[in-house]
Amino acid sequence: MSQVHIWQRKPEPITEFNGEEVADVVVVGAGIAGCTAAQSVSESGASVICIEKFDQPSAHGVDIGAIDSILQREAGIEISPVEAARLIYAWSQQQANYQLIRTFTERSGEVMSHYVQIAREAGYTVHLNTEHTARADWDTLDDRFRMFRTAHVFNDPNAPESDGPLRNVVYAVRVIYESALAHGAKFYFNTPAEQLIKEDGRVVGVAVSDGEGGYKRITGRNGVIMATGGITNNKEMIECFCPMALYADGNAYTPVGGNAGDGHIMCAWAGAAFSRCFPAPLIHPVSFTALKPGMDSSWLAVNRNGKRFCNETAWEPIVTNARISAPGNVAWSIWDSDYLEHYKRMEPIKYAALPDDILEEVEENVAKGRYKRADSIEELAEAIGVPAGNLVATVARYNELVDSGVDEDFGVPERFLSPCKRGPFYASKISAVMLSLLYGMRVDDNSQVCDANDDPIPGLYAVGAVQGDFFANSYPVTMPGADHGRALCFGRLVGLALAKGENIDGTPAA
Repeated sequence: MSQVHIWQRKPEPITEFNGEEVADVVVVGAGIAGCTAAQSVSESGASVICIEKFDQPSAHGVDIGAIDSILQREAGIEISPVEAARLIYAWSQQQANYQLIRTFTERSGEVMSHYVQIAREAGYTVHLNTEHTARADWDTLDDRFRMFRTAHVFNDPNAPESDGPLRNVVYAVRVIYESALAHGAKFYFNTPAEQLIKEDGRVVGVAVSDGEGGYKRITGRNGVIMATGGITNNKEMIECFCPMALYADGNAYTPVGGNAGDGHIMCAWAGAAFSRCFPAPLIHPVSFTALKPGMDSSWLAVNRNGKRFCNETAWEPIVTNARISAPGNVAWSIWDSDYLEHYKRMEPIKYAALPDDILEEVEENVAKGRYKRADSIEELAEAIGVPAGNLVATVARYNELVDSGVDEDFGVPERFLSPCKRGPFYASKISAVMLSLLYGMRVDDNSQVCDANDDPIPGLYAVGAVQGDFFANSYPVTMPGADHGRALCFGRLVGLALAKGENIDGTPAA
């Protein structure tokens, strides 16, 4: 007997309420997409209520992607929206909605520029990222590894250094949230949404818990925008839609109870269809030093049999996807004592920003057991538990390819081939941590949620991780910050449009 999932078990409609509030637009969720939608509605002069189950806005991460922003123009960076859309679409194997992608590549710059200006006026700084996840000099590589300079990073000059880079999107959301409040947006925290309210086929509002065992009705005259986050913390959905993600080493960002698929479930109960695209898991390696194997460094990778099994170019999804599919879901990065020389060739810009104590940092991690070190390849094989004969043969073959300058086996560009010849030798397990699982509801070109017949459901829109059909199969690292960037972009575009009772394309909202 097949399992009946929670999103397939539609509950009885909530019809009794202990009060009602009405606004032009209702936003469900106060993350980057929801706060941006609420700010855009209120900035337009319309009324908006944003409800959130946590006690404050939610945010995490580093980069927010955009094309043709004021920062990029100031830096003389030109990126073709058509070329960027082509590559993002290609990553989806043409399953995603090209028009959504094209809207993003053409309009994200104006959206980003707007919030850069607001941030600057509020005393924050914004810069283009080259020091963390993004690369400044990969835009000339071929399409497999091409990376545009799209990553924008918000900073609070008064924040303590201990905040770290994962606070960057927190600062962006703070700027947007404060602007929304200044324009009159209402935010209700500790207020979980329970059901969408549908009348005569139209979504007209949201039933929320009133904190006293009952419900309150929040009505949106022009529509409801779902911005409740993803499904990273919903095991039932992961098992159903993306079982591969079950093999990740946990998830990095999700707070307890967050990204639980709440909005997806409520949309399904209201008759919405899930995306027909395959999910795009955002799974990256992490490590203990600035020389992150599989993320910043393209070291030789071997599986538990001591054999090379993938292209090791530090292009996060392809390395982690390969590790998850490797025997035993385990793999190792291998490098030699000339690693700084190799890193300088691979990543000259990041090399210049390495901490002065990087050598000591590596050795500290050896002492802590995080990295393995051995004087010979045979001894390293014993240390990591792989067959010595296989590892010796693998290293020899790899060194032959490095010397020839052509990776005949997996196609790593010559720049990222690093010989493994001079001991002592090092090894680190390749990690695969889930940052997000990008899978949402079926939407049209206006990000209006659709039913199983692809007909838009009147009054219902999705932004951020609830929006499906933008990503598919694998995350397009060709555009760093694309996930947060599309949340910002469509949060604003849908918010501005619904404030006027319109769709993004200017047609009247159904």
